[in-house]
Amino acid sequence: MLAVLAVSDKRNIEPLAAGLVRLGWRVAATEGTYRLLRDAGHPVEGIADLAGVPTLLGGRVKTLTVSVMGGILARETESDLREMAEHGIPRIDLVCNNYYLLPEPGQEPAAFREKVDVGGPAMLRGAAKNFEHVIPLSDPDDYDGVLKLLEEGGGSPSAVPVERRLALAEKAFRISSAYDASVAELFGARGGRS
Repeated sequence: MLAVLAVSDKRNIEPLAAGLVRLGWRVAATEGTYRLLRDAGHPVEGIADLAGVPTLLGGRVKTLTVSVMGGILARETESDLREMAEHGIPRIDLVCNNYYLLPEPGQEPAAFREKVDVGGPAMLRGAAKNFEHVIPLSDPDDYDGVLKLLEEGGGSPSAVPVERRLALAEKAFRISSAYDASVAELFGARGGRS
């Protein structure tokens, strides 16, 4: 079982990571989340280890790789399992992500454009789309409830019922939609409206 953690809002992330590890899960994390968890003594892998490539282009590309996205979008079909084995793609069972905080309107375009999250929304949307196979977590207030279900189920991802996963997927898409609307507003505030 493998979880990918990539959060801007670090609330409740340590107990989630510790609980997953205690249940026998592997945990991989992006830079800031990785440093926080590693410095707190939690066994965690860097996303580059999982992705098979280092973070690229000044940090703009770290999760948009075949290994990460393939592991999120995979299903339990014969062809998916064969392709994953052939290409060394690990199955990802949980994605915990919340997006970069956006700057206030009025900053120069280059400053706020760098804060627009691309990989985080792709991962979370992929997990939400594939909710029957991946647990999508976007809200720190949901971590404890999901962890309790996993604990009650001996750590198995299937301990989180499909109805709960669907609710988490809906929340993820709502958060993604609101985020995209905020980004559009920022661009619009810079004269991008047509």
